[in-house]
Amino acid sequence: MKILIIVGGNKHKIEPFVDAGKKLGVDVTIASFSELNFNSEVPFVLRVAKTDVKDFDIIYIRVIGKRLEEASLLVNYALENNVPLVDEMFEHTKMMPLSLSKSIETMKLIQNEIKIPKTIFGSLDYILENGEKELGFPYVIKGTTGKKAKEVWSPETKEALEELVTKLKEEEANGKRFFAQEFSKASQRMRVFVLGGRVIAGITRPTRWRKRFIEKVNGEFPEGIKERLDPIPQDAVELAVRAVNAAKLTVSGVDVVREDDTGELYLWEVNSAPAWGAVAKDTGLNIQEEILKYLINRVNGKN
Repeated sequence: MKILIIVGGNKHKIEPFVDAGKKLGVDVTIASFSELNFNSEVPFVLRVAKTDVKDFDIIYIRVIGKRLEEASLLVNYALENNVPLVDEMFEHTKMMPLSLSKSIETMKLIQNEIKIPKTIFGSLDYILENGEKELGFPYVIKGTTGKKAKEVWSPETKEALEELVTKLKEEEANGKRFFAQEFSKASQRMRVFVLGGRVIAGITRPTRWRKRFIEKVNGEFPEGIKERLDPIPQDAVELAVRAVNAAKLTVSGVDVVREDDTGELYLWEVNSAPAWGAVAKDTGLNIQEEILKYLINRVNGKN
């Protein structure tokens, strides 16, 4: 029998469980929530250190502390794989909604085989140790709280990366989590607005780090395109709708990119509370009216 006992902080207080397990002839693993990690390979696997969580026969969540996000990730995965949880209360709730945690949202996207840039999730030390090997360099680091562009970084040098990680570790100590993704060489991104499972509008905007890889024309970088997408590419429509369905969202702004050289289409982000000022400006669409129409139809049983 394999038993996992996990805590939100330092695991030294649960070390006695290991000796107790030996006396009883059971395999006990003790861990901290900071040891949870995954990558974007399919099928999705959530690991604690190097062990698949579903390989345990039962999980005892000793203390969560500030680790609500990781606890939610663990609970979701355990329930999906029929791994019993103690306390029993965890078996009756998935805790954090998907939209409040990019780590849980990313898990759902991977499980539904939504194409995203190659991704790894884990502690900052785990990212620093495995990032270049798995993602190449430079790569992108994002906060899991999804605060739009405020929590996205892509240092271009190893020194700048180490400096960033040192700074972010202060936030990690207070419960913040981060994940890393392969750098996408896409000079434009598409923002696709989805309402009730239907794409109603789309715009395009230049990406933040486009000047790293695009070529100058007559000594100058060409201006990025800011306009309405009309029509919205069908593959982008299909990807956006699949992503929204996987994330269980009704009103969403979905960021999709197509790499300049390869033409590969990737999902960057699913936003549960999207800003729509730019969409309204470029398309002339009154988003508030569209949302209200949807809500009215929903009440009247037309959706």
